[in-house]
Amino acid sequence: MNTTSFYADLPVRTEFSDVGRPECYTPLPDSWHVVMCDVRNSTAAVESGRYKSVNTLGAAVITGMLNAAGDTEIPFVFEGDGAMLCVPPELLDSAHAVLLRTRELAQKSFALDLRIATLPVARIREAGADILVGRFRVSENYVQAMFAGGGMALADRFMKDPVTAPLCRVEAGRVGPAGNFDGLECRWQDIPSRHGETVSVMVKVLVDDAGEANRIYRELVAKVREIYGADDECHPVWPPNLSFTFSGRRLGNEVGVRAAERSAWGWWLYLMRTRAIVLLGWFLMRFGIRTAETDWGRYKTILARNSDVRKFNDCFRQILAGRAAQREALVAWLDEGFARRELVYGAHVADRAQMTCLVFDYSGRHLHFIDGADGGLSMAAKALKERFAKLG
Repeated sequence: MNTTSFYADLPVRTEFSDVGRPECYTPLPDSWHVVMCDVRNSTAAVESGRYKSVNTLGAAVITGMLNAAGDTEIPFVFEGDGAMLCVPPELLDSAHAVLLRTRELAQKSFALDLRIATLPVARIREAGADILVGRFRVSENYVQAMFAGGGMALADRFMKDPVTAPLCRVEAGRVGPAGNFDGLECRWQDIPSRHGETVSVMVKVLVDDAGEANRIYRELVAKVREIYGADDECHPVWPPNLSFTFSGRRLGNEVGVRAAERSAWGWWLYLMRTRAIVLLGWFLMRFGIRTAETDWGRYKTILARNSDVRKFNDCFRQILAGRAAQREALVAWLDEGFARRELVYGAHVADRAQMTCLVFDYSGRHLHFIDGADGGLSMAAKALKERFAKLG
């Protein structure tokens, strides 16, 4: 049976509070594969100030796979220090090629070591987990994948555990490194929080009963809204705080992916060309110019709507702009749930967010991955694991 259109055919949900409802999800076909990458020693990269480069590599894998998939819709999730996607069998060779090429870029351009792996969905089910997929509409231009069933988390453990890693690790062989990363852009400065803090939060409900888990996730979404206000009030991407960068260091993340094969002269030319494009973009947005296809006066507003700030991949993740008192209130509520062994969580606090962009069409088809600066989701995940270990 041809399952290529499986993901595209799923219904689209519009209420994020439904993420815990089993009926929002459909089992991924057995013939599909999980595609994943993860930066080794990402904590060291954070400490050395290179977390933006870590983000860029996860976004690069997603960009390369979306380009390879063409008109085939595939689900994916940006993880901060990596990425996870699901692909039909006919895209598996392309996935290997993109992973291998991104690993080369990680070493050559950023001196980072990238784990790369794929795992059949059938094997995940044999191991006792499942991969359930749903679709949630973030904006008119962006429909986001949601994952449940524990299968994505199991695949991640397979990739990182030295015992199981050889079963799924991608090595050079029949398929050579290749990838088209057109669309990846890193042209914005970090985004200061308009309320003082940018908080990266991860929460995983521990109860087994599906109905009870759904209740807790719904309470979590409601509690975030109660404490932080409506989505627009706590959104970390506030258009007035968006500023372009001309910094060679920051633009170098894009250059390191898009111009990796060029000589030092070629890198410089790409950098100069990118700076010229950034200057043009500043002019178009500053004066609200409308071209045949794009209303540049509204671009920042649409960018914010197309941002990946809240997601569900076997656990809840959100990047929030708020005040210290709001974070303390949320943490107090989470601590109560942790004390009851209902949930486990991790949080990381910064004063700004960082953004990595996938731009296929400036008039609407652009997607923006948001993470907290100085570690964001990676450090929140670390805190969650440390707290989970305390449960014994």
